[in-house]
Amino acid sequence: MTKQMLLIFAHPDDESFALGGTIAKYADQGVTITLVTATKGEAGKVAEICKPEELGQIREQELMRAAKVLGIARVIFLGYRDKEVPIAPPLEIVEKIIRIIREVRPQVIITFGADGSSGHRDHLAMHHFTKAAIQLAQEPIEPEWGKPYALPRLCYVRPGWRLEADKLQEANYKIAISPWAERKWRAILEHQTQQGSRLKFEGLEETQKQNYLSQEYFQADPALSAFPGKGTDLFQGLERVED
Repeated sequence: MTKQMLLIFAHPDDESFALGGTIAKYADQGVTITLVTATKGEAGKVAEICKPEELGQIREQELMRAAKVLGIARVIFLGYRDKEVPIAPPLEIVEKIIRIIREVRPQVIITFGADGSSGHRDHLAMHHFTKAAIQLAQEPIEPEWGKPYALPRLCYVRPGWRLEADKLQEANYKIAISPWAERKWRAILEHQTQQGSRLKFEGLEETQKQNYLSQEYFQADPALSAFPGKGTDLFQGLERVED
Protein backbone atom coordinates (compact mmCIF):
# COMPACT_ATOMS: atom_id res chain seq x y z
CA MET A 1 0.00 0.00 0.00
CA THR A 2 1.38 3.39 -0.99
CA LYS A 3 1.10 5.73 1.95
CA GLN A 4 -0.48 9.06 1.15
CA MET A 5 -0.62 12.14 3.38
CA LEU A 6 -2.70 15.20 2.47
CA LEU A 7 -2.01 18.55 4.12
CA ILE A 8 -4.68 21.26 3.87
CA PHE A 9 -3.70 24.76 4.99
CA ALA A 10 -4.32 28.41 4.21
CA HIS A 11 -0.99 30.12 3.43
CA PRO A 12 2.52 29.44 2.24
CA ASP A 13 4.64 28.86 5.40
CA ASP A 14 1.85 27.15 7.40
CA GLU A 15 3.36 23.77 6.54
CA SER A 16 6.94 24.62 7.57
CA PHE A 17 6.24 26.42 10.84
CA ALA A 18 3.52 24.03 12.03
CA LEU A 19 4.80 20.58 11.07
CA GLY A 20 7.94 20.82 8.98
CA GLY A 21 9.67 18.09 10.96
CA THR A 22 6.78 15.66 10.57
CA ILE A 23 6.62 16.30 6.83
CA ALA A 24 10.34 15.66 6.37
CA LYS A 25 10.19 12.54 8.54
CA TYR A 26 7.39 10.90 6.58
CA ALA A 27 8.77 11.98 3.23
CA ASP A 28 11.99 10.17 4.15
CA GLN A 29 9.91 7.09 4.98
CA GLY A 30 8.47 7.03 1.47
CA VAL A 31 5.11 8.64 2.16
CA THR A 32 3.76 10.64 -0.78
CA ILE A 33 2.82 14.06 0.59
CA THR A 34 0.45 16.46 -1.14
CA LEU A 35 0.02 20.01 0.15
CA VAL A 36 -3.08 22.11 -0.51
CA THR A 37 -2.90 25.81 0.27
CA ALA A 38 -5.89 28.08 -0.11
CA THR A 39 -3.98 31.30 -0.90
CA LYS A 40 -0.61 32.66 -1.90
CA GLY A 41 -0.40 34.92 1.13
CA GLU A 42 -0.84 38.07 -0.94
CA ALA A 43 -1.94 40.23 2.01
CA GLY A 44 1.08 39.58 4.21
CA LYS A 45 4.06 41.82 4.93
CA VAL A 46 6.68 42.25 2.24
CA ALA A 47 9.60 42.52 4.70
CA GLU A 48 11.31 44.90 2.23
CA ILE A 49 11.82 41.99 -0.14
CA CYS A 50 9.40 42.97 -2.89
CA LYS A 51 6.59 45.31 -3.86
CA PRO A 52 3.16 44.54 -2.34
CA GLU A 53 1.74 43.56 -5.73
CA GLU A 54 4.57 41.02 -6.15
CA LEU A 55 4.09 39.32 -2.79
CA GLY A 56 1.84 36.49 -3.98
CA GLN A 57 4.32 35.44 -6.63
CA ILE A 58 7.25 35.68 -4.21
CA ARG A 59 5.48 33.62 -1.55
CA GLU A 60 4.54 30.99 -4.11
CA GLN A 61 8.22 30.67 -5.00
CA GLU A 62 9.15 30.49 -1.31
CA LEU A 63 6.66 27.69 -0.77
CA MET A 64 7.92 25.68 -3.72
CA ARG A 65 11.48 25.91 -2.37
CA ALA A 66 10.36 24.92 1.13
CA ALA A 67 8.35 22.02 -0.29
CA LYS A 68 11.49 20.75 -2.03
CA VAL A 69 13.45 20.94 1.23
CA LEU A 70 10.78 19.00 3.11
CA GLY A 71 10.12 16.41 0.42
CA ILE A 72 6.55 17.41 -0.47
CA ALA A 73 5.68 15.73 -3.75
CA ARG A 74 2.94 18.08 -4.95
CA VAL A 75 1.63 21.55 -4.11
CA ILE A 76 -1.90 22.62 -5.05
CA PHE A 77 -3.05 26.25 -4.81
CA LEU A 78 -6.82 26.65 -4.51
CA GLY A 79 -6.69 30.20 -5.86
CA TYR A 80 -8.29 32.27 -3.11
CA ARG A 81 -6.96 35.57 -1.79
CA ASP A 82 -5.23 35.95 1.53
CA LYS A 83 -7.62 37.06 4.31
CA GLU A 84 -10.63 36.34 2.08
CA VAL A 85 -10.97 32.58 2.60
CA PRO A 86 -13.99 32.93 4.94
CA ILE A 87 -15.95 34.65 2.16
CA ALA A 88 -14.98 32.13 -0.51
CA PRO A 89 -18.04 30.49 -2.14
CA PRO A 90 -18.59 27.56 0.27
CA LEU A 91 -19.81 25.01 -2.26
CA GLU A 92 -16.98 25.90 -4.64
CA ILE A 93 -14.13 25.53 -2.17
CA VAL A 94 -15.61 22.39 -0.61
CA GLU A 95 -15.98 20.86 -4.07
CA LYS A 96 -12.32 21.58 -4.82
CA ILE A 97 -11.23 19.85 -1.62
CA ILE A 98 -13.54 16.88 -2.21
CA ARG A 99 -12.06 16.36 -5.67
CA ILE A 100 -8.55 16.39 -4.22
CA ILE A 101 -9.44 13.96 -1.42
CA ARG A 102 -11.05 11.54 -3.86
CA GLU A 103 -8.07 11.78 -6.21
CA VAL A 104 -5.29 11.46 -3.61
CA ARG A 105 -7.17 9.00 -1.34
CA PRO A 106 -4.91 9.70 1.65
CA GLN A 107 -4.72 7.55 4.76
CA VAL A 108 -4.03 10.70 6.79
CA ILE A 109 -5.19 14.30 6.37
CA ILE A 110 -3.70 17.06 8.52
CA THR A 111 -5.21 20.51 8.84
CA PHE A 112 -5.86 23.21 11.44
CA GLY A 113 -7.85 22.49 14.58
CA ALA A 114 -10.88 24.48 15.68
CA ASP A 115 -8.59 27.14 17.15
CA GLY A 116 -6.87 27.68 13.81
CA SER A 117 -3.52 27.34 15.64
CA SER A 118 -3.17 31.13 15.71
CA GLY A 119 -6.81 32.17 15.43
CA HIS A 120 -6.28 33.56 11.91
CA ARG A 121 -9.61 33.84 10.11
CA ASP A 122 -8.30 31.97 7.05
CA HIS A 123 -7.09 29.13 9.28
CA LEU A 124 -10.46 28.88 10.99
CA ALA A 125 -12.27 28.83 7.65
CA MET A 126 -10.02 26.07 6.28
CA HIS A 127 -10.73 23.97 9.37
CA HIS A 128 -14.46 24.07 8.68
CA PHE A 129 -14.24 23.76 4.89
CA THR A 130 -11.95 20.73 5.24
CA LYS A 131 -14.28 19.01 7.71
CA ALA A 132 -17.23 19.53 5.39
CA ALA A 133 -15.27 18.16 2.42
CA ILE A 134 -14.14 15.07 4.34
CA GLN A 135 -17.69 14.30 5.39
CA LEU A 136 -19.11 14.75 1.90
CA ALA A 137 -16.23 12.98 0.11
CA GLN A 138 -17.44 9.65 1.46
CA GLU A 139 -21.01 10.12 0.29
CA PRO A 140 -22.21 8.75 -3.09
CA ILE A 141 -22.75 12.22 -4.56
CA GLU A 142 -21.43 13.87 -7.72
CA PRO A 143 -19.60 10.83 -9.19
CA GLU A 144 -17.84 13.13 -11.66
CA TRP A 145 -15.93 14.50 -8.67
CA GLY A 146 -14.33 11.08 -8.20
CA LYS A 147 -15.03 7.82 -6.43
CA PRO A 148 -16.34 8.32 -2.85
CA TYR A 149 -13.70 7.92 -0.17
CA ALA A 150 -13.95 7.44 3.60
CA LEU A 151 -10.95 8.95 5.37
CA PRO A 152 -9.10 6.66 7.79
CA ARG A 153 -7.57 9.42 9.94
CA LEU A 154 -8.01 13.19 10.30
CA CYS A 155 -5.51 15.00 12.52
CA TYR A 156 -5.33 18.60 13.66
CA VAL A 157 -1.93 20.15 14.18
CA ARG A 158 -1.49 21.40 17.75
CA PRO A 159 0.78 24.47 18.17
CA GLY A 160 3.33 23.30 20.70
CA TRP A 161 4.79 26.79 21.05
CA ARG A 162 1.42 28.23 22.12
CA LEU A 163 0.00 25.58 24.46
CA GLU A 164 0.74 24.72 28.07
CA ALA A 165 2.36 21.37 28.83
CA ASP A 166 -0.84 19.82 30.18
CA LYS A 167 -2.66 20.63 26.93
CA LEU A 168 0.12 19.09 24.88
CA GLN A 169 -0.08 15.91 26.94
CA GLU A 170 -3.65 15.53 25.70
CA ALA A 171 -2.49 15.25 22.08
CA ASN A 172 -3.19 11.84 20.52
CA TYR A 173 0.01 11.81 18.50
CA LYS A 174 3.44 13.06 19.53
CA ILE A 175 5.92 12.88 16.67
CA ALA A 176 9.63 12.94 17.45
CA ILE A 177 11.38 15.14 14.88
CA SER A 178 14.87 15.81 16.25
CA PRO A 179 16.64 14.14 13.29
CA TRP A 180 14.64 16.38 10.94
CA ALA A 181 14.90 19.62 12.94
CA GLU A 182 17.56 21.05 10.64
CA ARG A 183 15.35 20.38 7.58
CA LYS A 184 12.41 22.03 9.33
CA TRP A 185 14.44 25.15 10.02
CA ARG A 186 15.84 25.21 6.49
CA ALA A 187 12.28 25.15 5.14
CA ILE A 188 11.29 27.97 7.50
CA LEU A 189 14.22 30.04 6.25
CA GLU A 190 12.99 29.65 2.67
CA HIS A 191 9.99 31.77 3.68
CA GLN A 192 12.07 34.93 3.71
CA THR A 193 9.04 37.23 3.74
CA GLN A 194 7.98 35.79 7.09
CA GLN A 195 10.66 37.53 9.12
CA GLY A 196 8.21 38.57 11.83
CA SER A 197 7.06 35.02 12.50
CA ARG A 198 10.62 33.73 12.44
CA LEU A 199 11.75 36.35 14.95
CA LYS A 200 8.94 35.33 17.30
CA PHE A 201 10.20 31.75 17.30
CA GLU A 202 13.79 32.87 17.74
CA GLY A 203 12.62 34.82 20.80
CA LEU A 204 11.16 31.78 22.55
CA GLU A 205 12.66 30.52 25.79
CA GLU A 206 15.33 27.88 25.29
CA THR A 207 13.12 25.05 26.58
CA GLN A 208 10.38 26.09 24.16
CA LYS A 209 12.87 26.19 21.30
CA GLN A 210 14.10 22.70 22.14
CA ASN A 211 10.56 21.37 22.25
CA TYR A 212 9.67 23.11 19.00
CA LEU A 213 12.57 21.39 17.23
CA SER A 214 12.08 17.98 18.84
CA GLN A 215 8.32 17.28 19.03
CA GLU A 216 5.21 18.03 16.98
CA TYR A 217 1.71 17.36 18.24
CA PHE A 218 -1.54 16.26 16.62
CA GLN A 219 -5.11 15.63 17.73
CA ALA A 220 -7.21 13.01 15.93
CA ASP A 221 -10.85 13.77 15.17
CA PRO A 222 -12.85 10.73 16.34
CA ALA A 223 -15.97 11.80 14.47
CA LEU A 224 -14.33 12.11 11.05
CA SER A 225 -11.70 9.36 11.39
CA ALA A 226 -12.50 5.72 10.77
CA PHE A 227 -9.44 4.89 12.90
CA PRO A 228 -8.53 7.88 15.13
CA GLY A 229 -6.05 6.05 17.37
CA LYS A 230 -3.10 7.46 19.30
CA GLY A 231 0.64 6.95 19.58
CA THR A 232 3.90 8.07 17.99
CA ASP A 233 3.16 7.26 14.34
CA LEU A 234 0.43 8.99 12.34
CA PHE A 235 0.04 5.86 10.19
CA GLN A 236 -0.09 3.47 13.14
CA GLY A 237 -2.80 0.85 12.71
CA LEU A 238 -3.56 1.82 9.12
CA GLU A 239 -1.48 -0.91 7.45
CA ARG A 240 -4.54 -2.89 6.41
CA VAL A 241 -6.68 0.01 5.26
CA GLU A 242 -7.83 -0.55 1.70
CA ASP A 243 -9.21 1.86 -0.87
